[in-house]
Amino acid sequence: MRLLSIEFKKMKRRHIGMVYLGVLLLIFLWMAWNFREVDDFIIKQGYYYLLLSIPLINAIILPTILAAACSRICDIEVKGNTFKLLCTMEHRHSIYHSKLLINTIYLFLFSLGETGIVFLFGVLFPIEQTLPLDQIGYFFFSTFIVSLVLILIQQPLSLLSENQLFPLFVGVGGSFLGLFTWYFPKLPYFLPWGYYCVGTTVTFRYDEATRTMECYTTPFPTLFFGFFILFGIAVFFVGKYLFMKKEV
Repeated sequence: MRLLSIEFKKMKRRHIGMVYLGVLLLIFLWMAWNFREVDDFIIKQGYYYLLLSIPLINAIILPTILAAACSRICDIEVKGNTFKLLCTMEHRHSIYHSKLLINTIYLFLFSLGETGIVFLFGVLFPIEQTLPLDQIGYFFFSTFIVSLVLILIQQPLSLLSENQLFPLFVGVGGSFLGLFTWYFPKLPYFLPWGYYCVGTTVTFRYDEATRTMECYTTPFPTLFFGFFILFGIAVFFVGKYLFMKKEV
């Protein structure tokens, strides 16, 4: 807990929380613009529309934001070359775990905030659809788990890279891949950035004759997410092993 408290003090002027709040504000404004004209579709299936649209926004924005957050949390020691000093006072694994825990706390609060946006729109707009609590639960779970695995990828990259541009480029590339995975049915299952798409339990069909869209739900991909979580666990141990072997 002492090391965690020290890490939070390091973050005092890093404004990482403001970055996540800015993303939440952007998502809120983006969706509010889409809801500017309330029609029958919004009234009848507004929650489904939110649960379909926000994961797409996440796939575009979050890989870059998570990369930037990891870089900001890790670059103090990297820039100052202070790992040798720190490692004389604390175990390496404690440093690694404390930074990961801080990232996880920020991410958990962000995921709660995104879920809160869904509930907030139900208050602000005349959505008559029954609140789909099970689908909202899947949305929160998939957002948190996918983002956590991306953090497990980005943190060792930030800790091992002398130049923080490399992990940031990985995050930006993940944003592009995350967007493209929505247009190729098989691709998302092979890329960690594509699991924002895989975890979406709401999809739609478009009727060209009537020019109307109808949303419907699909089963949560439990098997694929099980393998994805195992992948995340493997990434955690590999990243930690590489950090433990890092010369300081």
